Amino acid sequence: MTQSFTPEQFRQVLGQYPTGVVVVTAVIPGESPAALTIGSFSSVSLEPPLVAFYPSIGSKTWPKIQAQGRFCVNILGADHEALCRVFASKAADKFDGVTWHPSPGGSPIVDGAVAWIDCEVDDVQTLGDHFLVVGRVNALETASRDLPLLFFRGGYGRFLHSSLAASESALAGFLPVVEAVRAELESVADECGTECNLAAHTRDEFIVLAGAGSQASPQAGAPTRVGRRLPYLAPIGTTLAAWGDNSDVKRWAASIDSESGDGPSQWHDVLSLVRRRGYVIGRGEMPYAAMEEAIDNRRSELADPTLLGALSEVRKTMLDQPSLDTPDEAYDVRSLSVPIFLADGRVVQMGLYGLQTVMSNETVRFCIQRLLEASRRCTALLGGSLPDDFPRPIEPDASDR
Repeated sequence: MTQSFTPEQFRQVLGQYPTGVVVVTAVIPGESPAALTIGSFSSVSLEPPLVAFYPSIGSKTWPKIQAQGRFCVNILGADHEALCRVFASKAADKFDGVTWHPSPGGSPIVDGAVAWIDCEVDDVQTLGDHFLVVGRVNALETASRDLPLLFFRGGYGRFLHSSLAASESALAGFLPVVEAVRAELESVADECGTECNLAAHTRDEFIVLAGAGSQASPQAGAPTRVGRRLPYLAPIGTTLAAWGDNSDVKRWAASIDSESGDGPSQWHDVLSLVRRRGYVIGRGEMPYAAMEEAIDNRRSELADPTLLGALSEVRKTMLDQPSLDTPDEAYDVRSLSVPIFLADGRVVQMGLYGLQTVMSNETVRFCIQRLLEASRRCTALLGGSLPDDFPRPIEPDASDR
């Protein structure tokens, strides 16, 4: 029977079925390890324990793995899209900068993989333009409770539990906001020479909605911060809390221990200062570096103990908001954030991230002024209203002109 469809139709229809994403790895003597990204992995048999996948006949990596007679299947996590793209590339050394440890059979287990399955080659058959590879399982383990990375309709994503559907549908309401302010994000990022992000919160989560600038898209294998989900706990989202209602602020401040040296009363003063100024400054290279490491190393919990400890250190640095009154003073600034007010009363946050370790007073003031201008423009563009007491953009010192 003659087929009545094109290869493109075949790919499009089969793309309606979501598949997991795995990386098949092996150690190659005298070379860097081999890695093959696979979207067609499946279990085959329980007795004996068999799994299978389908590499392309044109693959240059599979023959190297086959020659070793063994391999390890790494099930990637939902936040491994950038890593997945590296393994799917034609890079000479796909493991450059990637940490791993050997499986019982010696094949690489990628650090952070959700699970791994150590196999030896049991059978290989040719089926059309692919091989069918059957592996006999010798060892396996679930490494974390993170959600797996999925491939669906030509793009990467993650499984969504039905209990999370409400928060996801709420995020959909921010899409018009993202599109409306995208040009301003790009302009601010370009003029300030760093990353500019747009973020919001849905009750207990702080979510980066969009970004522009140096880290808005993966570079050299580094993951993008866009889509990052963090606990909506002090000091994350200070700008959002500053213009939140009492119940919102209470949730946000839930992690602050009154005996930790930065009690709720002190943060009440910080939020009042932020409302008067219109912006908040985050400082401290070491505390921010520790926070980023804690975020990157999370396994399953939104806010694990290590991250909570790192947030506590960042909070301490933010209690002392610099006055910017000394023209020749330099500052260690890691972030600057301002609010954008939407027509329905919600507030989103525009912020600069990854700023210089040492910034002049003039540069800090310029970035703040640029953000406050963007806040006003975006609020007007989105039909929102600035609070009556919202500050005007700061004027540069005479020495700055």
